[in-house]
Amino acid sequence: MKPKQTPALQPADHHPHHEVTRTSHSVFRLRCCERTDIGEASSQLPVKLIVFDFDETLTLVTLMSEDGQYTTEQEYWAREVNFESPWVAGSRVEKLKRLLEDLSNGKNGEKRCLALLTRNGNANGVVAVLNLLRAAQLDLFFSVVWALPYRPGRSCGAFRDDKMRWRSFDPPLRRAMVDHKADVLTHMINNLKAWIPQLELAKPPPEIANLAGLKMAELVLVDDQRANFQSPAGNKIVRFCKVARYDAVYRDFGLLHDMGGIGAHDDADYDTLKRFVEDPWMCKLTYQVRCQEREFDNNDQHLPVTLLVFDFDETLTMATFMPLDKEFATHMNWQPDPEHTEDDWSEEELIEYNFESPYVDGSRTEKLKAMLKGLQTSKDGAPRTLAILTKNDFGVYAVLNLLQVAGLADCFSAIWTLPLASRKGIPNGAYRDAIGQWTTFEPPVNDVYPHKADILHKVVAKPADWFPQLKSPPASRPQHVEQMSRLSLENVVLVDDERANFRSDSAEQLKVLRYCKVARYDEVYRDCGTLNQMGGIGAHNDSDYASLTSFVEHPWDFPYESANCPEEAMLPRVPPTFLPKLGMGPPPDKSRNASLTRDKSSEASEAPKAPRVRRNSRAALEGQGPSLADSNNHATAIPTLPGVPGSEARVAPPAK
Repeated sequence: MKPKQTPALQPADHHPHHEVTRTSHSVFRLRCCERTDIGEASSQLPVKLIVFDFDETLTLVTLMSEDGQYTTEQEYWAREVNFESPWVAGSRVEKLKRLLEDLSNGKNGEKRCLALLTRNGNANGVVAVLNLLRAAQLDLFFSVVWALPYRPGRSCGAFRDDKMRWRSFDPPLRRAMVDHKADVLTHMINNLKAWIPQLELAKPPPEIANLAGLKMAELVLVDDQRANFQSPAGNKIVRFCKVARYDAVYRDFGLLHDMGGIGAHDDADYDTLKRFVEDPWMCKLTYQVRCQEREFDNNDQHLPVTLLVFDFDETLTMATFMPLDKEFATHMNWQPDPEHTEDDWSEEELIEYNFESPYVDGSRTEKLKAMLKGLQTSKDGAPRTLAILTKNDFGVYAVLNLLQVAGLADCFSAIWTLPLASRKGIPNGAYRDAIGQWTTFEPPVNDVYPHKADILHKVVAKPADWFPQLKSPPASRPQHVEQMSRLSLENVVLVDDERANFRSDSAEQLKVLRYCKVARYDEVYRDCGTLNQMGGIGAHNDSDYASLTSFVEHPWDFPYESANCPEEAMLPRVPPTFLPKLGMGPPPDKSRNASLTRDKSSEASEAPKAPRVRRNSRAALEGQGPSLADSNNHATAIPTLPGVPGSEARVAPPAK
């Protein structure tokens, strides 16, 4: 295949105030890490191979024709909508070219190999990916392309031969029975010639010859999906760069979710990646909270934080484990059975598995308690209110009981759970009164769009519906709750491990103005094997407690947006006459689900949480969790299998 020549990019009409290299969303930055597993030999292991994801890593969003073919006119606009950023001045394609050229050449003159590992779902497979790369003249920088998953009757790979022509081949996907990127690259390391055909040449080019004896620590994976850096089988990518994902109103296409792209919002991405490839040992992996304040009309008034709302699962907990005892999820003030057997949890085990971190020294439970108590009062003595808003499968009783077991319940004034049909008969809320007693109630969660941002807007609008303490006589109201009657959205902080919870997907697209994102990670956890989507404030780094406390005191010091750069697109919008030709025409309602041809694999959410089950436990062996049968007071049908769609809590009885 001879590379096609693409017309030069037409200059955009930039206004002077648009000439910036950093967008108002510069928080969306690429992050590069080297795992500590690599040890002290790190500096002796230079990067020889850089593997890029395609969708939302090289592209901002992947919008393709059905067959992956384009006319000359379509190539120009395919390049525009897939690669050019409307948020940063200058041509992103040209910046990508310079980046790829620089990455191909090491600082000491050595050559590096660049490869592409994609899960793009276009029917034309590797050919469609190469055609889109050609539209931006980016294919020239890569030596090999691999496409997942294995597709019978279609080549899943392409490589450049000794005449620089692209040729298809079949990497051993089916034979190796690998589908996860970490597993694929692990297999590739041990079978280089099967994955990189140029190694069979009598005289391979320098960047290929340099791969002989390649080690896992000598490659870097650049990807927008965190889950690709470690497989359920336990294989890990030792050096990786995580491209930021975000939701945005994009050109003529309306609101698009899970966009990405190196340098999409900040030119610093290019230098960050180059520096990391040169000296990866300087970027050790840490998991820390990230706090931001969005720009809003009166943010220059520095309004104080008076309400902190915490997620529960993987925010307060590391991973959520529930006991077998059915009363744990159906009654308040649970006490373990004095006839405790090996088939259920002790209080000590519940604390250890849910709250204590094996990755840092000291008691995480005590550190959490100290932070939460400190957050209840500002430095100037003003009271704050703490609440919990959770999607936990087992409901308010289970969450409250787990908090009480850990000694954390007294830090909170209310607990709200998003409704779940299988929790019929269990209240969706509980509050703590002036004397510290917990009482269940029914907050109006069923009257609100089921998204945390929408719920918090309702809390602000009618706080007494969410804090029943406000319905008591003023003299008997707890001081820290009294201020909730004067609540505004600017006074609220949401602490959560799910990025999607900070901006609603409802028609109104409501936002949380101040928030803290808790780091997620996949890790081998105690005797549970590898668990995905773990989290927890301070799970890996004690600095989380200080960072969160500092943010709550001075959120204006953590800006999310800057008034110096407007959000409007800086590049020309796509001509409406072109959209139908490309099969991308935006529907009248701007929905992303109609005629817009976006690769669905790009939008796929993370894999469901792995069952929170100990190895060799009864639940692990039987493949099920506790069944909470009907009690005298509740007709309860709690999910009995881990992995229920949308669930957050997982059941894990102890080992026998």
